[in-house]
Amino acid sequence: MRRGKLGLTFAVLAVMLASGCTGQAGDPPTTEPPSPSVTPSPTPTPTPTPEAAIPPERPDMSQVDEATAEAVFTYFLKLYPYVYATGDLTEWRSLSHPECVFCASVITHVEEMVAKGNANDGSLITLGEVETLEVTDGEWFSVEGEFQEGPSVERDPGGTVVDERPTPDDLHFFAAVTHDGAWSVREVDVAAADAAP
Repeated sequence: MRRGKLGLTFAVLAVMLASGCTGQAGDPPTTEPPSPSVTPSPTPTPTPTPEAAIPPERPDMSQVDEATAEAVFTYFLKLYPYVYATGDLTEWRSLSHPECVFCASVITHVEEMVAKGNANDGSLITLGEVETLEVTDGEWFSVEGEFQEGPSVERDPGGTVVDERPTPDDLHFFAAVTHDGAWSVREVDVAAADAAP
């Protein structure tokens, strides 16, 4: 009986070897190749929007009175740094009277700057005291007061500074604001605060 069992054992081993059965102690372990390590790409840090490039809040222009005339002009004045920072003249044009020399000069300067590929940042407006008077009934209003224009810098497409005003300016303004179916800025005069009458 013992011989029969041994013979059977050898026969089974022979069949296993012949059929290519593996897993014996001498076989190398099968392992999957290591997956390549993935290095996460750095998240870009967002560039903050310059304050001058944030449009001022548009006031309610539905009324025709001194308070609205003042709100219209102070909004217009605060558009000044915005149009230079962005080149967006949409609102500036919509409020500029065709005969307003100051309004037209800003449009020309901004268009020239944009054509060169230059960018301007600064000139933030801080308003002081403002006085508004109705000159003619529901049509002409005068708006007069003080403001400070902050420092500004203009750079060319390569980042080189081509124009700079490093210190703020204290200024006095006089404006004529009209309403003829819609609000518009008819005239603006600006001078150094210490030179104002």
